[in-house]
Amino acid sequence: MAQRLRLELVADHATVDLISELPLELKVRILECLPTRDAARTALLSTHWNHVWLRLGRLAFDNDFFWGIQKCSGESIVPSKIITCVLLQRVWPVKKFSLNIAALIDPMLKQSDLDQWCLYLSRNGIEELDISLWNPQYKLPFCIVSCPTIKQLRLNSLGFDCPINAPSIFRGVTSLIFLDVVFNRNVNGIVSSIPNLEKLEFIGCEGISNFKFTAPKLESLSIIGFIPAAESRWLSLHLETIKVLCLDHSCMLLMGVLKLLQISPNLRELDIKIIGSQDDDIEVILRLLKDPDSCIVNQDLKMLKTIKINRFRGSTTEMLFVKMLLSKSPKLESVVIQEYYFVHRQYNKVIKSQRELCFPRASPKAQIIVLGNSMGSVCMQLRNVR
Repeated sequence: MAQRLRLELVADHATVDLISELPLELKVRILECLPTRDAARTALLSTHWNHVWLRLGRLAFDNDFFWGIQKCSGESIVPSKIITCVLLQRVWPVKKFSLNIAALIDPMLKQSDLDQWCLYLSRNGIEELDISLWNPQYKLPFCIVSCPTIKQLRLNSLGFDCPINAPSIFRGVTSLIFLDVVFNRNVNGIVSSIPNLEKLEFIGCEGISNFKFTAPKLESLSIIGFIPAAESRWLSLHLETIKVLCLDHSCMLLMGVLKLLQISPNLRELDIKIIGSQDDDIEVILRLLKDPDSCIVNQDLKMLKTIKINRFRGSTTEMLFVKMLLSKSPKLESVVIQEYYFVHRQYNKVIKSQRELCFPRASPKAQIIVLGNSMGSVCMQLRNVR
C-alpha cells in the first residue's frame, strides 16, 4: 500500500510543469538568455508562454535570426515587416535592442523603417541600442539623438548629421561607440553638450572634427584609425578630463602622441597599438637610447599609472617613446609591452639588448612586463634602473 502511494506521488510530481509555475519576471529573465529567434518560438508552446514572450525587453535582430525563420518557413521573408510586428506587439518596454542585418539587402531596408523603429524605441524606455546597417546612406534619426533614456549607444556604418540648434544631445548616454560612421559637416558650428558621457570610441570613422561637443564627465576616449591634422587638433580639445586614452599608431606619429599627453593632466592609463615600423640602424638606436638629453617631454605626466603597448617591434621611435614615458611618469606602476607576432630579426636583437639595458624611471614602483608574440610567448619582468 505504501509503495503504491509513493508511485502515485511520483507520477503526480512528474506531471507538474515547474518552469510554468515560476514568477513571471523570472521567466522573462530566462527568455532573455536565449537568442531572440529561440525566445520567439516559445510563444508557440501555449498562450501562457506567448504572454511571457510579449514581455521580453531584450531583442536582437541579426542574420541568424532571419535565416533561421526563412529556413523554418521555407519562404522568402521581409525583415522590416517582421521587426515592425515584433516591436508593436510588446507589452513591456524594450530596454535593449540590437539590429544587424548587413547581408539582408533584398528587399532593401528603407530609411522610413529605421525612423519608425527608432521612434517607437525612444518612446518606450530604450536604454541600450546597437544599430549596424553597414551602409552610410542610412542616417541616424534625430529621435535617438534627443532620447533621454538611452545609456549605451553603438552605431555601425551610419551617416550622422550633426543636429542644428541642439544645445544638448544624447542626454542620458554614458557610453557612445561609433564604428565606420561618417560625420557630415556641421554647417552652423554649433557645439552641443553630452552631459553624462563617460566613454567615447571612434573606430574607422570619417569627419570626426565635424562632431563638435563638450562632455564634462568624459573619462575614456578611444580612437582607432587615421586622423588628419585637423582632427588631431579636435582631439586636443577633449583631453583635459580624460583618464583612459586608447590610440593606434595610424592616428598620428608616436612623437605627436607624446605632445598630446602633455595636455592630458588627468590621464591614468594609456593603451596604444603600434601600426608599422621603420628599419633603423642598431648603432643609432643604442646611441639615442643612452643619450640622457634625448627627451622631448617638457613636463611630468603626474597621474599616469598604466601603459599598454601592443604590436611592439623595437624600432628607434618605439624605444624612445618608452624611454620618455618612463622618465616623465613619477606615479607609473606598470608598462605592459606586447611584441608584434612578426618581429624582424634586426629588431629582435634590439629588444633583447633593451631587456639587458633597461631605462631609468621616474617612478620607483614602475615595472615593465614584456609579453612574447604568439609564435613563442615569453613573459619577462625588467628590473628598475634609476
